[in-house]
This record gives sequence, structure tokens and C-alpha cells, in this order.
Amino acid sequence: MPITYDIYPNRGLVVVAYSGRAEIDETARVFAEFAQHPDAAPGQKHLLDLSRVTEVENDMPRLMALQAQKAGEMALPIFPAMLVYYCPTPVSRRMAEMVYKSWDGVGGPTVAMIEDEAEALALVGCTETRIADLRRHVSED
Repeated sequence: MPITYDIYPNRGLVVVAYSGRAEIDETARVFAEFAQHPDAAPGQKHLLDLSRVTEVENDMPRLMALQAQKAGEMALPIFPAMLVYYCPTPVSRRMAEMVYKSWDGVGGPTVAMIEDEAEALALVGCTETRIADLRRHVSED
């Protein structure tokens, strides 16, 4: 499963896009890479685009262990203000619900699960109504 992320420091925003099968090991690898990025900063809002997820690895104990690890790492320099999951399909909604449950008791950030793209963008402070438009506008800035 490919996972990509773009950091928009001027907007205080990180956009993470998943596609294909969502796997825990790949998520952990990409998060570790992100945590070392010089533009990763505390208080950024994270918009996770799950619209192209086709399958989800279903291993709650491993997912909860990953979230506990991430919470420990995030508490250092990169703890986000908010995680917004854009989840317009049944598969992506199931993934968002699994992740939401995995934060229970870990002390993670505020989490929202949104099925409408424009609403998800608005929640993280964007005026754009499509993620593609956000990427285009930021590259034009």
C-alpha cells in the first residue's frame, strides 16, 4: 500500500494519503519517516485521505501497539492538534473507526471522521473543497 504525505508548514497542515491495502507496518514506517522530517512540527493538523483505501489489515492488538508508540513519539516534538480522517467509503470508514478505537486510553489527539471532502478540508482550516485543489493552490503560493 502506498502512503504519501505532504507537509504545508504555512498552513500548519499535513495531508496523508493512503491507497490500496492499509497495512500497519507500512504506516509505522511512514510515520517514523515523517517524525524525522524538518517540517514536522507540533500543533499541525493532520488530514488523512482514506478515499482510495481498498482493504484494511485487521489486527487490533498491533494497531493499538502502534498507536501507543506513536503517542509516545508525538508527545515529543510533533504532537498534532487534530487528526481528521476523510473516509467516504465503507472500507475507509471502517479503517477510520479502527484507528479511532485504537486511540482509546492512549491520550492521543482530537480525532474526527468525515465523509465529505469539503467538510474535512474546512475542519482543518482550508477554504478549498477538494484535496487536489489544496495541493494546486499550495504549489502556486
